[in-house]
Amino acid sequence: MNSEEFYKSLNILPSFREVSNYELYTPIPDDWYVALADIRGSTDAIRLGKYKEVNMAGASIIAALNNFYDTENILPYLFGGDGSLIALPNEDIETVKGIMAFCRTAVADAYDLEMAVGLMSIKELREMGHDVRVARLSLSEIIDQTIFWGSGVTFAEDYIKKRDTLEDVEPIEADFSGLECRWSQVPSDKDEVAAYIIQAFGEDEEESVEIYEDCFQQIESIYGKDESFHPIREDALQMTANPLLLGVEWKLRTQPPTLKKKIKHAAMMLFQLVTGLFLMKFKKKTSETDWGDYKPDLVRHVDYKKFGDGLRFVATGTVQQRMDLTSFLDEMFQKKKLAYGVHPSFAAMVTCYVRSYQSDHIHFVDGTDGGYAKASQELKNRRKKLGI
Repeated sequence: MNSEEFYKSLNILPSFREVSNYELYTPIPDDWYVALADIRGSTDAIRLGKYKEVNMAGASIIAALNNFYDTENILPYLFGGDGSLIALPNEDIETVKGIMAFCRTAVADAYDLEMAVGLMSIKELREMGHDVRVARLSLSEIIDQTIFWGSGVTFAEDYIKKRDTLEDVEPIEADFSGLECRWSQVPSDKDEVAAYIIQAFGEDEEESVEIYEDCFQQIESIYGKDESFHPIREDALQMTANPLLLGVEWKLRTQPPTLKKKIKHAAMMLFQLVTGLFLMKFKKKTSETDWGDYKPDLVRHVDYKKFGDGLRFVATGTVQQRMDLTSFLDEMFQKKKLAYGVHPSFAAMVTCYVRSYQSDHIHFVDGTDGGYAKASQELKNRRKKLGI
């Protein structure tokens, strides 16, 4: 089965509430691979104010590998803030390794960040006692995101962080087209934007499902329905003219850097910024795009809630709401039912992967002050306390 056939065969979940139904997930074929990238020292980088760079670097392999395969909606992937995971068919693997090695080099040159990259075969993961299954979550009639079930996700992430399996691979230049970073931060309309990661530890999958169901009930009771804590609002979306923020995209997209590339991409960004402001403000239509649709589609296509060997979501809310949910999570943690991490920020930020400005675009959301990266560190600390 090729990648497109496999992707189209996956179950599509119409509601996020169903992500804990493990029976809806399809095992990834044995001869496939998972490709991973992780920013080493991301917490320190965020402390230095490089949270936008960390997110852009984490998303780099998503754009690079999707552009290489150059087929719509065939690669299941998961964005984790300071890294990403992608499921790949056993095709052109040596080229894939070279592209990932280039991503590592490009991130180092552009942002002075160290990124670990690697590949693990699904067969190897299963021989080590870990599985990875995947399904699709519908965001709209055009776009869906992939969600993952199985301890193989966490195991592979930890494995790659400790050892770079592509250390001696010769880089092959990647295409980062579509990876954009042109929106201002979106402040919370309440008190804060909190990033949560929750991992259930049931005796079996059925008990883990029950734990996640308890979590869903508490989240809904405290934060309300999904739309109530959506961190991105259409009326708050503003394109940025800040050269420092625009420079985050510019530095990566012009790798390896040449004067011609730098001038060309800067001119393109300036042109698109000016025309985009006009086209979206007045909801103009061009031959390929109805610009009145772009912001509404962006809001629909934000991955603010996801599942990857655990529940991950970014919520706008009050400090009291976070305290209430944290109190429940801590109670469950004391019972050794789950581990969790949470980190509040004052605003959300989006990193965009755009195949087409007409509907075919997805947006990765995180908190501005570390979000998932800092929540992940809390999660690891609690896992250690549980001996996991």
